[in-house]
Amino acid sequence: MISIIIPTRNRPELLSSLVTRLLSFGLHQFEIIVVDSSDATRETPDFLSLSNVQYVTTNIKSAAIQRNIGIDHLSKSEYVFFLDDDVYPEHSYFDKCLLHLQREGVVGVSGVALNEEKSKPRVYPSGLIGLFQTLFLLDSKRDGVLLKSGINIPVRNLDGEGQKVEWLIGCSAWKVDLIGQTRFEQDFFGQSLGEDVIFSIQMGKKGDLVTDSSIVLKHLESEIERPKKREFWRMWIVNRKRLIDVAGFGILGNLAFWWSNFGQFIILLYSKFRNSSGQEGAISGFLQGCREILRVKN
Repeated sequence: MISIIIPTRNRPELLSSLVTRLLSFGLHQFEIIVVDSSDATRETPDFLSLSNVQYVTTNIKSAAIQRNIGIDHLSKSEYVFFLDDDVYPEHSYFDKCLLHLQREGVVGVSGVALNEEKSKPRVYPSGLIGLFQTLFLLDSKRDGVLLKSGINIPVRNLDGEGQKVEWLIGCSAWKVDLIGQTRFEQDFFGQSLGEDVIFSIQMGKKGDLVTDSSIVLKHLESEIERPKKREFWRMWIVNRKRLIDVAGFGILGNLAFWWSNFGQFIILLYSKFRNSSGQEGAISGFLQGCREILRVKN
């Protein structure tokens, strides 16, 4: 049996569309666990009466905690799939993931998520930009790695199949019995930037992580409940520092963290001087995140 956990907030149309699509797949022995943190005016889903759908509400506005609530509501499933409410899985998504999970030593698997307007994932930047980002540990030509700076590099080659990686995206599948007491970060709120990487780093200590680039999820990237630039960059700093600590990168990781932040700050300043709109919020959030880290350290 498989379980599908979907955290959601204030996106009733997207949620209904996703659940309807999942039900149309004709999956054998499955349950869907929806964890909804929508406002008090939340609409009652039309799928609420279905026997294989659990609908759980919470006042905690946190994608990470909502995933934990979903884990705590699992029945007797062998495998659990985490899906965001704004993704569109292909019909073969579950079968392809299960092929990997049924292999010995594999603990988790994911495909690649692409923006609906793009046919290919983000590519490694060319020329001086690529050299600059590599120098400051902001990017790498290697797919699926986690740099000592806490930057996670996606799988960008869609020509391959399954390959071992060092982290998985949030829309991923896992062996339930190996999750045990491992949970997503309890103090990551809102969209919980980076909680998927931290969870997969912890799970990667128990077995192999695999990304199959033949498994493609269409990511609709809804703007509803998405953080503003200031909050995004604050979380980008603070949560990435947590990732480095969980990964156990030590002194080298801390040095790489601040070195990469210096490089990213140069990029933000350059963008601001080029009159890019909205960079004030990005720089403000970036500096706020740095201050939070330094206050904790002191």
